[in-house]
Amino acid sequence: MQKTKFTDRIFKLKPRILIYDLDGTIIDSSHRAIANRDGSINLDKWREMSTKDYINQDELLPMYWQLVNDYKNGDIIVICTAREMNEHDLEFVHRMGIYYDYLISRPKGIETIDDVLKWNQCKHFFNLKQFKDLTKILYDDNIKTLTRFFSKGCHIVNAKEWNRAFE
Repeated sequence: MQKTKFTDRIFKLKPRILIYDLDGTIIDSSHRAIANRDGSINLDKWREMSTKDYINQDELLPMYWQLVNDYKNGDIIVICTAREMNEHDLEFVHRMGIYYDYLISRPKGIETIDDVLKWNQCKHFFNLKQFKDLTKILYDDNIKTLTRFFSKGCHIVNAKEWNRAFE
């Protein structure tokens, strides 16, 4: 995805890499999240409800303001979501002013579980020379994803608890 520039920001010589999830972290899309018997999200139902009308019912969570602050203060913002992004999702992200430097989403037709998918999509931020020594922080509401990233040396923030504290 192309980098967005919605506002001026500070330049940092050594920025942090801040990886934000969308759903349950900076966006409340719970009205579209139908659970399977095992508690996982029913991806087929999710896809059915990924229409413009349903997406426009999504709301921003308090953590959105942390993302705005981090972006303006010069940190590298990575949006990493397990949702398949369509044109209506992108329109929502841009209309709501969700700042990012990188936007990573689930490729169409890929059923990989969230924590594995997100790690595979973000591990280059931990391995490539230009990113390797930078501090990384993951903001996510999925315990398995938080645990996987923590085990790889990433700082983590439980977005569910963070948002609850700032409601």
